[in-house]
Amino acid sequence: MNVPVRLASLLWMLVAAVAQPDEAPLAVPVEGESFRGRLAAADSATALRFVVDDAKRELPLADLVTWGTFVEPAQGPVIVFPGRGLLAADGVQIVAETVHAESAIFGKIELPLDLVAGIVLRPPHDRAAGDKLLARVLDREAQSDRLLLDNGDLVAGTIAKLARGKAALETDAGPVEVKSDALVAVLFDPSLVNRPRTDGLHTVVGFRDGSRLTALAMHAEVERTRIELAGGVTLTAPTSAIVALQVFGGRVTYLSDLEPVNYRHLPYLQLPWEYQTDHSVRGAQLRAAGRLYLKGLGMHSPSRITYDVAPGDRRFEAEVALDDEVRKRGSVVFRVFVDDGGGKWKPVAATEVLRGGDAPQKISVDVENARRISLLVDFADRGDELDHADWLNARFVR
Repeated sequence: MNVPVRLASLLWMLVAAVAQPDEAPLAVPVEGESFRGRLAAADSATALRFVVDDAKRELPLADLVTWGTFVEPAQGPVIVFPGRGLLAADGVQIVAETVHAESAIFGKIELPLDLVAGIVLRPPHDRAAGDKLLARVLDREAQSDRLLLDNGDLVAGTIAKLARGKAALETDAGPVEVKSDALVAVLFDPSLVNRPRTDGLHTVVGFRDGSRLTALAMHAEVERTRIELAGGVTLTAPTSAIVALQVFGGRVTYLSDLEPVNYRHLPYLQLPWEYQTDHSVRGAQLRAAGRLYLKGLGMHSPSRITYDVAPGDRRFEAEVALDDEVRKRGSVVFRVFVDDGGGKWKPVAATEVLRGGDAPQKISVDVENARRISLLVDFADRGDELDHADWLNARFVR
């Protein structure tokens, strides 16, 4: 091949690579195979509409498990709602029982103070520390507002104001003011936080800035999306800013929302591990293969957890992997057993050996004739060293 032809060929490949669109997000429906598509429209009262290979595909909201990938806020401030909600903001103030914020996605926002669990002004760069701070904000045991300072101290009292570079707090010893640059987080009295019920069909909506909001109702068109939050708050955002959806209250029941019949861990040495709901066995948010998961079970090998199978449950499904917190270490085998009520356990699924860094594997099991199901995690190559096993989005499907 002569030089001009070779250059032309290289140029064509470069142009083709640049022109190639990003891969469409993955949708996981309740029934059928997963598919890749872009969100085109949504109405929580009717259906979601996706563009799949230049064709439109509609799916009732209750028939979707997940779509896309949730991302995490890159920086603060982050407004934390009770439950699963986060809102990444560019600036936050508290004045007259109202949280005022600005957002590149949502614009100016006003939130009743009693809908907010806390505000993280300066999230740690370390993910493990960030997860611990988030858990601290959501802790329900405290009995007052608190200011978390950069030296680790907590100042308890009643928040009066956060504005103009400082926080004002009423304490037993009198009023206290703290400069904002010394603040890490503001934690509100959990007994005063309003926790609206979200029992019906609702959707957690993830945005490209790391915000994720629980929408009781949602209406998306090509350009703009309107979502209604608990407490009567309505926000609008560009539809293009939505990167993930996860539906709750539909045809899926997550095992992490159920009480197990029993759980047993057999320590390899002497360190016992409890199972965790919606967190890794170490208490961090669930992450596998670089993705954040909102629902699942965290277990350590060797262990077993057992659940009743309710009438109407037809399948058990999950994605399984070692949590990203172990990096390339750890090695386990995931197993599933069912009991049809006769007391005899039947093996119905098992993975190959999975190691830290391996992609999640899908498990799907028929449970129509089962009365109980047991999920087991066995150690593999290196004993139970760092066997932080995740049952991601572990669910019963009706």
